[in-house]
Amino acid sequence: MLEAYQVEHNSQNIYYRSIVGAAEAGSRLRLGIRIRTYETIQQVLVRLWQDQTGERLIPLETRDTQGEQKFYTAWFNLPDYGCLVWYYFVITTESGTYFYGNNAEMLGGVGALSMEAPSSYQITIYNKGAHTPDWFKNAVMYQIFPDRFARSGDTIVKKKGAVIRTDWTDDPMYLKDPDTKEIIAYDFFGGNLRGVMEKLDYLKDLGISCIYFNPVFESESNHHYDTGDYHKIDPVLGDIEDFRALVTAAEQRGIRIILDGVFSHTGSNSIYFNRQHQYRSIGAYQSKESPYYSWYHFRNYPNEYDCWWDFDTLPNVNETDPAYMDFVITGKDSVLHHWMNEGIAGWRLDVIDELPPTFSKTFFAELKKRDPDAVMIGEVWEDASNKVAYGTPREYLSGNEMDSAMNYPLRTIMFDFLTGASDGHQTARRLASQIENYPKENLYAMMNLIGSHDVQRAITVLAGVPYYEGMPAIEQSRVRMTDEQFDLGMRRLLMATLWQMTYPGVPSVYYGDEIGMQGFKDPFNRRPYDWEHGNKEIRSWFERFIAIRNENDALRTGEILPLYGAGDVIAYARTIRSGYDVFNQEKEDGVFIAAFNRNLTETLTIEIDVSDFACGTFEDAFKPSRTYEVERGRLRIKIPPLFGLLLRERKEPRRYERKAGVLLHPTSLPSKYGVGDFGKEAYRFLDFLAEAGQKVWQVLPLSPVGYGYSPYQSISAFAGNIMMIDLEELAARGWLTEKDLFLPYEANTAFIDFERVKQFKKDVLEKAFRAFRKTSAKDKDYKEFCEKEAYWLDDYALFHAGKKAYARTAWTDWPDPVKYRAPDALRELAAQQADEIELDRFKQYIFHLQWNRLHDYARKKGIEILGDMPIFVAQDSADAWAHQHLFDLNEDGTPRTVAGVPPDYFAANGQLWGNPQYNWDAMKAENYAWWKRRFRKLHEQVDILRIDHFRAFEAYWSIDGKAETAINGRWLKGPGKPFFDEIERELGELDIVAEDLGIITSEVERLRDDCGFPGMKIVHFMLEPNESGRVGFVTPENSIVYTGTHDNNTTVGWYTRDIDEVLRETLANMTGTTSDRPKTICKRLIKAAYASHARMAIIPMQDLLALDERARMNTPGTVGINWRWSLKKDYLLELDPKKLKALCVRYHR
Repeated sequence: MLEAYQVEHNSQNIYYRSIVGAAEAGSRLRLGIRIRTYETIQQVLVRLWQDQTGERLIPLETRDTQGEQKFYTAWFNLPDYGCLVWYYFVITTESGTYFYGNNAEMLGGVGALSMEAPSSYQITIYNKGAHTPDWFKNAVMYQIFPDRFARSGDTIVKKKGAVIRTDWTDDPMYLKDPDTKEIIAYDFFGGNLRGVMEKLDYLKDLGISCIYFNPVFESESNHHYDTGDYHKIDPVLGDIEDFRALVTAAEQRGIRIILDGVFSHTGSNSIYFNRQHQYRSIGAYQSKESPYYSWYHFRNYPNEYDCWWDFDTLPNVNETDPAYMDFVITGKDSVLHHWMNEGIAGWRLDVIDELPPTFSKTFFAELKKRDPDAVMIGEVWEDASNKVAYGTPREYLSGNEMDSAMNYPLRTIMFDFLTGASDGHQTARRLASQIENYPKENLYAMMNLIGSHDVQRAITVLAGVPYYEGMPAIEQSRVRMTDEQFDLGMRRLLMATLWQMTYPGVPSVYYGDEIGMQGFKDPFNRRPYDWEHGNKEIRSWFERFIAIRNENDALRTGEILPLYGAGDVIAYARTIRSGYDVFNQEKEDGVFIAAFNRNLTETLTIEIDVSDFACGTFEDAFKPSRTYEVERGRLRIKIPPLFGLLLRERKEPRRYERKAGVLLHPTSLPSKYGVGDFGKEAYRFLDFLAEAGQKVWQVLPLSPVGYGYSPYQSISAFAGNIMMIDLEELAARGWLTEKDLFLPYEANTAFIDFERVKQFKKDVLEKAFRAFRKTSAKDKDYKEFCEKEAYWLDDYALFHAGKKAYARTAWTDWPDPVKYRAPDALRELAAQQADEIELDRFKQYIFHLQWNRLHDYARKKGIEILGDMPIFVAQDSADAWAHQHLFDLNEDGTPRTVAGVPPDYFAANGQLWGNPQYNWDAMKAENYAWWKRRFRKLHEQVDILRIDHFRAFEAYWSIDGKAETAINGRWLKGPGKPFFDEIERELGELDIVAEDLGIITSEVERLRDDCGFPGMKIVHFMLEPNESGRVGFVTPENSIVYTGTHDNNTTVGWYTRDIDEVLRETLANMTGTTSDRPKTICKRLIKAAYASHARMAIIPMQDLLALDERARMNTPGTVGINWRWSLKKDYLLELDPKKLKALCVRYHR
């Protein structure tokens, strides 16, 4: 029998659902479920349900045939229009049929196993191209109850049945019949549009960019929800000229205006119903011949009719009546068009649940046809994605009915947490549920309110002031908070407001909340604004909270990352990385963390994983002197009691010039001579780099290749790889003929045939040498080169001579006098092999001559060469033979210990490189003279030095020289900081890059940082889910970012071959595309690398061309076709230098 713990599906985890959250219509979706059991599973189905269409059953399949755990998946296409799809799983085993569906709270995420049909998971599907107004997503809203905000002048406007308040500070009240309790008169305080206009500067200073007005149309009541004339401003508020002046003045201050549309009912005292005969029109109440008669439903004409919540002053309308829809929506001077013509920015639709979908969808369509940038907000009190209103499932967020809803659910979540009704864990689940159900376009446009005209004042609720249903109005009016209650309410209110201002959606401030106005329900939540005694401290914090939102894109349209939810604490991050927000709009980068501690007395400390989005230093957004350091991807935060903390990643001044470059070894350049060289193609490549805005050309080691043709197994730390010599230049000097340049075999343009090209170049260079030798005695440059480089060149040439003399055997097998470098033996060998020695000098002379000329050309183009220094040399090398005392060798010259690395990403058994370890004590005794010569030599050849396997200078993996794998090594301390201090003392400050990949400890990082060297950040390695399941990467400024290196697969190959389906889906979501587009993902990861903070972004040429795994340069731990990849001759036709340069310009590289 299956138990609950044996089955799992999590709708908020991409492992189980390829699109987490709402999905675009027509998308393809994968669902998965994990089952752990040895019991025979006969069938697994996913049951889909869609209103109007019904049920679909789709079988799931598994590739797991062994073991207890099996993962079942199915792909299917979603409907091609906005709607809701519901699903659960049906599992049939030998013990029975089981169901797996949503949890009891219907919050999504991890579900529950049951023996009967369960609650379903929800998939919100939105129409293709559904879009909410960008201006609105970036706005801060202010809700005004017009009669109570501000009064201009003392003129009393005549209004039948109205009670005019002359004292602005009076408490509001309803005048009711003592017997029937019906309202017989409304009190008016005289707030008006001119008063609002006079306070526009106040609103602008507060940071407001949008005003939402409760109804302003002529009506009998003070709240104006009983419309009398939809085309007229209520005279107590002003007239049309006042309204136009207000719209104009607001627009000048960057403030837009939204009106409240009440279309489910009218007032009984209206042009349209006219029960009191106040209007000259023939209303529906007066005659069945009235043009408005069809708008209403009479049960017994004229006194019995459908009313809104049985208020006979609010007769319901038949919203789908053609005449009514024409009047409100589609007519030339419809209510919608009339007020849009007056310059409003959108509508809030009152009680949209009570409007038929036909009406609300038609209204939305007409509004968008009129102005796609106009906004429509619906009054919805529950989850707007799945509301069932009066038995009708509503699909408000499918892209065709509203942009936004009043986010009462978020208010409830926040208040429940702040007042202790719900803990951090449950709060995080409820927040995640809304994020899952709401499409991003809607989530970021939600009207996030903490107060409104329909709920108690926020500070009153948050202070916990006692209230009970049925509490008499007179008792409500007399309640005022104690100082202790006000302090508690204020602190919670500020937490709620900070939350509101840092969360996705449009924050809405209900007038007076920003000064701590208190009050229970209507009418005490509608008191006149207290302009004289409002709390200035609260207002000051509101201004600061709003300002920081307005000033930072990340707090408006940045990604939302849940970070922590437990006990008394909730925390999340808002981020924009790579210069693009969640809507792929160009925005300023920024990282914020909001954390809230609701505990009344205790400071609480949390530790959060920020490795996927932040590094460096965070500062308190409102007290920058208070800082928090990220240490190895983690951040510890102390949060005082009853406090909301907003941290901002500090933007340090740039210390380095930002650069971009390309990784391409010269051997991979196209060539008709079998291998890339320093000829025309190299200069052509430099021209391309310059045109593409690149500033760096990174090459692999230029030294002679060793075993497997690896440049990291070199026979010399100083010599150059003569296979890269340009033969055409030798022909131009007259040393070769055109016939000599003919390649005696057909070169494969995709791969280098090193065996053949090595022999070809050997033969041709020997012929060129013979021609050169005739004049070499007169070649002054050649003599100077040999003299200058003698410190390594003589040993190198002699080493080659020994190779020839002793049948290419290793130096450890040479006769002892030569092996141990007896002077007489070396002189004899040199005399015997004088020609061979001179040939090697010639080859190195030509190599250096051509490379230096190419390097000079690069400098003229403004391009630096980033060279590579392998930390080790080959055992069978000129260096190990010439300086045996500097290596850890046995008496016979074989290595006592060798280099490598323990098991890692690249190799399960580690990597056994076989290079002899250094005798660091001997090195130190000579003051690191050999290393100084090595650094000086490479610095002459390149501009920037990459030190391969930098970590070995702190500690190195030492393996017994006879070992067959690298598993059983041990860590030994390297020379550390004193080594680099000595190099700098001798040579000055060099531009060095530390290759700090593999097993990196804090000690290695400290050495790198103490030296000031940038490290390397590899996108492939960083895009692994962290402990929180999030995927992303972040780089410090003093680092070099790569999509991959010569040791990695290409990015396309890595994406298609090396990572699992879940990570592919994750990266597709992260980069805003689909998982079947690896080349697009490659391009977007390149863009992300360029956008990163790293001072330098280096992209392998294979990734610029979006090549697959066949173009991989090297697979560590293997021997085969490594190092052989070569570009096709026409490769530049596939690259657009202008686009690459545009990336450099965009990201200041």
